[in-house]
Amino acid sequence: MKFSLVALFSLPAALAAPQVGAPIPSKACACANEFGGQIVNIWCQYQIGAITNIDGEDWCFPATTYAPEMPTRFNDELCPQVFPGYTTGVCRDINLCSTGYGDVLQVC
Repeated sequence: MKFSLVALFSLPAALAAPQVGAPIPSKACACANEFGGQIVNIWCQYQIGAITNIDGEDWCFPATTYAPEMPTRFNDELCPQVFPGYTTGVCRDINLCSTGYGDVLQVC
């Protein structure tokens, strides 16, 4: 009987803990200028993205499972329209993991 009570009281804690699954390959992107500067700014949040700093540079990654892939939003066509002077879309490979809270993702 003791065991079943312990198991019963442990169940809510186990269910509330975030479950992080296998890494999801993705891309983090930004717009770059001819001098090597990068920008993501609020444009990232408009794309349902989140900003992470990797090696001193800000990058935008999909913050949810339903966010668009960032290379479609940070590219040579859209960057100059959104950020004059930043003419090139740049991306790097990253791994995303579930936060355990719905569709929200984070950098692993």
